[in-house]
Amino acid sequence: RVVAETDYVLQFKAVYANEVKTRNLSVKIHEAIPEPVFSLRAPAIWNGRDTIEVSPDIANLAEMKAKGAGDLHYKWTVSGGAAIKEVEADKLLLKRSQCSGKITVKLALNNGGADFAATTSILVTEPKTDPWVQRTPAKDEKPENNQFYARDDQNQGTLFYNGTLDQAADSVFLKLYADDKLIKTESQKPGADKSYAFAVKLKPGLIVYKVEFGTETGGAQTVTHTVTNMVCGDAYLIDGQSNAEATGPNNGPTEDPVMPINNWIRSYGNQLHGTTQGGWGNAVRTHIWGHNNYGDHQIGAWGMVLATNLVTKHGIPVCFLNGAYGGTPIWQHQANPTNHFDSSGEFYQHPYKIYGGLLTRVTAAKLTHGIRGVFWHQGENDSGSGAPTGDWNYKSYQQYFVDMTAAWKQDYPNIQHYYVFQVWPLPCSMGPKDDYIREAQRTLPRLFSNLRTMSTIGAASEHAGRGSCHFDLEGYAQFARFMSPLVEQDNYGLVPPQPVTAPNLKRAWFATAAKDEIALDFGQPVIWKDEMKRSINLDDALAPIDSGSVSGNVLLLKLKAPSSAKAITYLTGRDWDGKPAHLIFGANGIAALSFSDVSL
Repeated sequence: RVVAETDYVLQFKAVYANEVKTRNLSVKIHEAIPEPVFSLRAPAIWNGRDTIEVSPDIANLAEMKAKGAGDLHYKWTVSGGAAIKEVEADKLLLKRSQCSGKITVKLALNNGGADFAATTSILVTEPKTDPWVQRTPAKDEKPENNQFYARDDQNQGTLFYNGTLDQAADSVFLKLYADDKLIKTESQKPGADKSYAFAVKLKPGLIVYKVEFGTETGGAQTVTHTVTNMVCGDAYLIDGQSNAEATGPNNGPTEDPVMPINNWIRSYGNQLHGTTQGGWGNAVRTHIWGHNNYGDHQIGAWGMVLATNLVTKHGIPVCFLNGAYGGTPIWQHQANPTNHFDSSGEFYQHPYKIYGGLLTRVTAAKLTHGIRGVFWHQGENDSGSGAPTGDWNYKSYQQYFVDMTAAWKQDYPNIQHYYVFQVWPLPCSMGPKDDYIREAQRTLPRLFSNLRTMSTIGAASEHAGRGSCHFDLEGYAQFARFMSPLVEQDNYGLVPPQPVTAPNLKRAWFATAAKDEIALDFGQPVIWKDEMKRSINLDDALAPIDSGSVSGNVLLLKLKAPSSAKAITYLTGRDWDGKPAHLIFGANGIAALSFSDVSL
């Protein structure tokens, strides 16, 4: 198959005992199959919420069909921002954007030969706020002991008590107690089919709720069901691999005492198996390895510290569901596109089990519409392995993340924020592409309007039990302390006196015509110490830095000689020694995100 008139030479060789005879044959191929000629039709602007369509205008479709080449193959891609998309036979549906700004849609089209491509740009402007999506309760939905209710955008949770009576009654009633004090009584007449449906509002806070349900016949009331120890607050997910599991210390078999139980921190189901085993309960860091309840209500070491901090500082219960599983690359966290609940098979052997297991738990907990944010700590297993694409994982990491969050946003529609941890250099001795995985994580916020990446290298320590792969309890506690102000700023009205994000390189450039000084803009003040020189490379060699200084948000590096370097890197896995002295820190005390091969 050729694209145009083509000349070439076909050479034949015959090998004899004493010689090789060669004959050349000139060949001319006449192009007889037309290639697709097309452009893309799409709106120029989009609010990121209403579904829009992108489709090709094919100028020579009739001509291709006449030549028997009208069977077209489409490959759609969206770049520049995270979007939820659906591919149909001959068009692309953009259903929701998770970013504002310009996105580019590309179609690679062929009719059996080479791909031909066309692109179009769409300017996205998301609304400032989105309406809260309400969950529709089941006809027989009832509360459970120890249940957690998520508050909505109106600062209230909703307890549903629905069902059908076995026997007729004049009326049914529902009594709501707060800290054992009756605060509300509702009653109603059952329907003709003896059905009933209550929806009572709960105020979030350190309040324990109880309900009593019963019937009234001939003026006599009978309580038939009592549900106790329910609370209302904010729900979050944790996902990723072993440093998201974070059972600690250093993720070995657990025999040490766990943190004290806190009735205001809840969880549901079993983190290890991805099932509903255990139902509702108070969250724990971990249970003792090998026991039947290992995995029940486990939210991990840093999850427990973060949850405790939110409860203590803001007086509101929280629910964390941890769906992480150790040693898994990002592609094993994807949803089955035809069935998000698919959780069959075994871990490591079934690519959809992790996603399906977590969704099953959240759905059973009736929290699909109550998840406010997701914490993601993963990437170690992508630092040196191949993806199903047949190439290095780092090349597809961002697209897998975009696809995963698209599924999250469909299944958990009220998610407001994503919180990503940037993994350590050469994590768990996995490389050699760890620098690029960290770069993919650093630049993820460019694709989203509601995502921030937090560094973990600030948990470095001379302590022998911290870092390299897993962390001791203090290391994990530091993770929680890094992330907590971001969560508080987003959800609890914290107004910090200084940035609470990790310094993230915005731009790098030569600051002088002589190219002997480099400027790095971090978007916030950073601190320079000469020990940091060993962590900065130009192209693939240690940068010849003479001195450094800070002016506002810009770090200025004076070189010993002019440089012709094309890119700059901060903190390579091969050179990382785990020492805090060699790190760039923000004035806020948070370590800067590492970056790799940033153009100068």
